[in-house]
Amino acid sequence: MASIKSDIAPLDRFQSFIVFEPASIRISDNDILYIGNNVQTVFDETFEKVSLLQNDIKMKILLNKFQKLGNMLSLLESHDNVIITKFFDRIWRRYSYVSHLGESFFSLDVFLDFFPKFDNQADTIIAQRIDAHVDEFDEEDEDEDEDEDEDDKDEEDKDKDKEDKDKEGTDAVVDNEEGSR
Repeated sequence: MASIKSDIAPLDRFQSFIVFEPASIRISDNDILYIGNNVQTVFDETFEKVSLLQNDIKMKILLNKFQKLGNMLSLLESHDNVIITKFFDRIWRRYSYVSHLGESFFSLDVFLDFFPKFDNQADTIIAQRIDAHVDEFDEEDEDEDEDEDEDDKDEEDKDKDKEDKDKEGTDAVVDNEEGSR
């Protein structure tokens, strides 16, 4: 397999999230990277690495984010339904859905810096883009609907013509009544 770093650009466009219960049940099983106690293990391992690398502003920002997430994780009685999602591209439709359910965890570039063993495992860590199939399906539907749309226009035109005739008849009756007065 090829390296993710060489195949995907820009890496910081891909984002992973920590999603807590009850929102975690809305995440598809195919989009889960870690679940349960594995989340705490990965978080602890990463937090330790980040706290040792406070040499630049990027790492300080990451440390602040991790401290916030650590506080949230420490409040939980159980980690059973806590998940870390796979990485979503920010331009995908599902990105906005998942980003509202969870807290930002890692961008792909930072994740690969801390876990280089995943650099050749794109299928494992990057969510599959399913909305590409939806676009193809929508285009097929549009082609089928064109005939129906034309039929609807014909019916609308007939209804409009009927309304116009009824209105003309009503106007004629009103004119006759005014003329007789």
